[in-house]
Amino acid sequence: MAFGPARSIGGALAAVLLLSAAGAAATLWSERLDRVRHESDIATGGVGARAIPIMTANGCSGCHIITGVPGAQGQVGPRLDGSLAGRVFVGGVLANNPVNLIRWIRSAREINPHTAMPSTRITEQQARDIAAYLYALR
Repeated sequence: MAFGPARSIGGALAAVLLLSAAGAAATLWSERLDRVRHESDIATGGVGARAIPIMTANGCSGCHIITGVPGAQGQVGPRLDGSLAGRVFVGGVLANNPVNLIRWIRSAREINPHTAMPSTRITEQQARDIAAYLYALR
């Protein structure tokens, strides 16, 4: 059993190795998130980083739970917390792809007059930004 300086050096070495591993894992996670965000931006023609203020200003948080959007705890619409990318349909009627999601965000009632989702009439670019944000939530 080691005592004194040898034990201190071993503990310090273990701590350094643990911190190094944690730092490497954090870097890999951050790079993965950046890649997913970039892919979502490209797929939609939007910039997900601009979406939160757009969603807040247009009341999305009143109906949906949306990861990362302050106050988005609505119970009317589906959760938008990372499961959207894996869904088959948007609004229950359109194949889930960027073009259809952008259409749905802008004019849901023109697609399905009986939906609770309002036609937001936001700009196409704003809808692209929201779609990019939502698809990046994985």
